[in-house]
Amino acid sequence: MQVPGLSPSTPLLRSQRFLVIAGLSLLAVGTFAQTAAPSHPPLQQQERDRIAREALENPDFKALAAQGPLRTISVASYAFPKKGEPIAGVNAVTIIVFSYGEGRAYRVVYEPTAKRVVSRELLSGRPQPSMEERKEVYSLIRADAAHAKLLAGGDVLEGGFAVDGPSGISERDRFVQVLMLSPDRQNFVRVVTVDLTARKIVSSVPKE
Repeated sequence: MQVPGLSPSTPLLRSQRFLVIAGLSLLAVGTFAQTAAPSHPPLQQQERDRIAREALENPDFKALAAQGPLRTISVASYAFPKKGEPIAGVNAVTIIVFSYGEGRAYRVVYEPTAKRVVSRELLSGRPQPSMEERKEVYSLIRADAAHAKLLAGGDVLEGGFAVDGPSGISERDRFVQVLMLSPDRQNFVRVVTVDLTARKIVSSVPKE
């Protein structure tokens, strides 16, 4: 049965028109997404290291560096800023910088091409140690005669976490705690805490 005023081809035309409109809408959304949030290629480790060194040499860090050593904890591509965050160039990066003099960490937006610090924001809490920091902690433990003997016997070091230090030591210092495990890694042997600011072991507790 044919309804007056509606030819057999009308539903097909309407369906085609809907598909065209829907397709154009999806295309517009995709174009907006590409414009609003440009993709950033992942940074290679060599590039991260170069940017980390270069950023700390920036004059904006001169006053902070005068208070004590600085270290970059991480370098990552700067994500498209949310409302209220600083606008930066397409090649901008986010760097977490730790000040050993202040005992505090900063989130820095940096433009490598312009060699410009876009913003610097104080972070609450403590960032987890970088690979470089963990390596330094392991080296300090291996350099200690008593711990070197345990490691020579087959015990191994594992992990590395930012923690509070023992009482009586400056709270501004940077403390990293490491586990010493049995050769088969099945049992805890000791928990070792290193003060990276003072570059020494401040606690080494055997696990019972």
